[in-house]
Amino acid sequence: MQKHHSLRPTAAWSALFFSATAAAVFLATAASADAQYSLTVLHNNDGESRLLGVSDALSSYGNAARFKTLLDQTRDFYRSAGHGVVAIYAGDSFLAGAQFQASLDSGPVGARTFYDALAISRMGYDASILGNHEFDFGPEVLAEFIEDAQAAQPTTYLSANLEFAAEPSLQAHVAAGRIAASKIAVVPTAAGAKKVGIIGATTETLRFVASPGGVGVQPVADAVNVEIALLQGAGVDAIVLGSHLQSVDADNDLVALLNPGIDLIIAGGGDDLLTHPAALKPSDVHGPGAPASVVETGLIPGQAPAVLGGSLTGVANSYPLLSTVRDAGGNAVPLVTTGGNYGYLGRVTLEFDAGGNLTAIDGSSGPQRVAGLTVDPVHGVAEDPVVVVESLEPVRSFVNGLQSTVIARTSTRLLHGGSSTIRSRETNLGNLVADGILHAAQQQAADFGVDKPTIAVVNGGGIRAAIEAGDVSQLSTFSVSPFGNFVSIVEDVRLADLKLLLENAYSRTADGLAGPGVQPVGSNGRFAHLAGMEVVYNIQAPGYAFDASGAATATPRRIVDMKIGGVAYLQEGQWLVDPRNTTVDVATLDFLARGGDQYFRTAIGGSSTYLSQIYDFTAVGVTDQNALQQYLRFMAAGDVAFDVSSYQADYAIQQRIAGGRVSAVPEPAGWLTCVLAVVVPAGRLRRDANRSRR
Repeated sequence: MQKHHSLRPTAAWSALFFSATAAAVFLATAASADAQYSLTVLHNNDGESRLLGVSDALSSYGNAARFKTLLDQTRDFYRSAGHGVVAIYAGDSFLAGAQFQASLDSGPVGARTFYDALAISRMGYDASILGNHEFDFGPEVLAEFIEDAQAAQPTTYLSANLEFAAEPSLQAHVAAGRIAASKIAVVPTAAGAKKVGIIGATTETLRFVASPGGVGVQPVADAVNVEIALLQGAGVDAIVLGSHLQSVDADNDLVALLNPGIDLIIAGGGDDLLTHPAALKPSDVHGPGAPASVVETGLIPGQAPAVLGGSLTGVANSYPLLSTVRDAGGNAVPLVTTGGNYGYLGRVTLEFDAGGNLTAIDGSSGPQRVAGLTVDPVHGVAEDPVVVVESLEPVRSFVNGLQSTVIARTSTRLLHGGSSTIRSRETNLGNLVADGILHAAQQQAADFGVDKPTIAVVNGGGIRAAIEAGDVSQLSTFSVSPFGNFVSIVEDVRLADLKLLLENAYSRTADGLAGPGVQPVGSNGRFAHLAGMEVVYNIQAPGYAFDASGAATATPRRIVDMKIGGVAYLQEGQWLVDPRNTTVDVATLDFLARGGDQYFRTAIGGSSTYLSQIYDFTAVGVTDQNALQQYLRFMAAGDVAFDVSSYQADYAIQQRIAGGRVSAVPEPAGWLTCVLAVVVPAGRLRRDANRSRR
């Protein structure tokens, strides 16, 4: 069927679209005559291995076993009402951390059990979109995960703009139909079977934020437009785009590049909780037995609707949103997404007329809160017993073992704090993690035949949780450093190139002016935490700007001072040495050495040559989590060689905190002085240009 999209943002339609009451009136008076069938799309995103609950403190909310129960109940209700129903997972189905480590430690490579995947296989998803975190451990782990996701009900993984030919393990899933660009789900409705096309899309920044190996990344819009044409040629009745572009505003931007045909976009990656305070109760529209929405239950305690940013800045939060731009046919497209960690099930019902045109959206559409019966006896749900046995129990047992293993104590909070701290300024925890990486690299260097590094550089985006005052357990180290990246050494980095790397690292901060001090601008996971060196940068000077390939589009001039081992090498913007003939050995993570957060993918000058093309790296067999764990034990034992058997669990970490590594000038408004962590004694700095690989 060749259909015509009807969501043109006229004044009349906009009023109808955003008013739940008006939508309900429309449905009551016109649906039976014009809307020949209803399609309910159930969705979630960013579960990120939070199988046991939305957080440790809120384990009565979320939880994959409760989510399974709620998904089944909701799907059954709308099917019984004659709706077509599809269920879509919009990416980041797992995330490194303590709960995912249970899978990684469950057996030898190739024979492990991926507990997240088993849970997903029980959900009955019509499609799961490939997000960025699916690639955190590389293609081989993802291939194993997808295999386990077929255990109960087969799960198709979608991405139109990724190419897998260079990765045999993933290409095998393509050949088997488990990975595809799009698919057609045939769903029964009151008006007969309907074909729903589902397209997947993954962020174009994948190679910067994950470890996709040889997976090719193509422009999203071009790839999606190809699939739109193919699905229309196959006679689909509706098209849903499931994407993982990291924020709902990125999907809003995408609409302007798309050909007509998309009826709904599900955005993943941003955890943007959309709600509609004026939405109707589902029972008011669909009668008794309808599933509850957050209008009735409220949100998970402590959570609030997202404040929209980017191209949606100033737009009121609503579920769904109507795109502020139009596709190539002049149509606006509805956008939905919801919070992650299995905390909410999104539900949107689309109404189509006899011509296949989208004519209305059910005014009771919205997210459903996932809660246990103990905290919500009316609308809570019981855990699915199969998911409990297959997935939750083995993960809970593993995590409890980590929690019981205490490796140190601290009487002060080691600060994470998200974008307002770890991603925009120096913190004690950032310094602690950097020190641990430098310590591990220095301990391991000789065994791998490389030079002992003098400094360490690590991205704030890889530091994912705080360490609270009190016992520091093995579980704490997994929460802080969950990704399993390998500590690596890059030898003989010229100071001129180190400055380029740091220009990138401090390119996304700004003076908050209103009081919060330094604030992140855009994706700021690249903010660098340091060991063995100090940097001063001018927050008001031009910073790096990059295009999608990593090429610089603006000349940076932020780094003004640089000290290594207490010795000044750059002062007030002037080099005190020849920066092209003075080198330093750097400890970092393999993710960054490969180009993650554009650390070593920074282009040199105006050329197309990246730092990663010049500098090799050596992984030294220790993960970031293990480095932190070992370093905490080393610190607990005092200033002696690391000895795991002699650590003193009651040693107060903060007693060894010293400081001053990353400073922004002029001093930002509301600048907060952070308590800083231990400085590992710096190694020697190399000034032998002949040993440089460049």
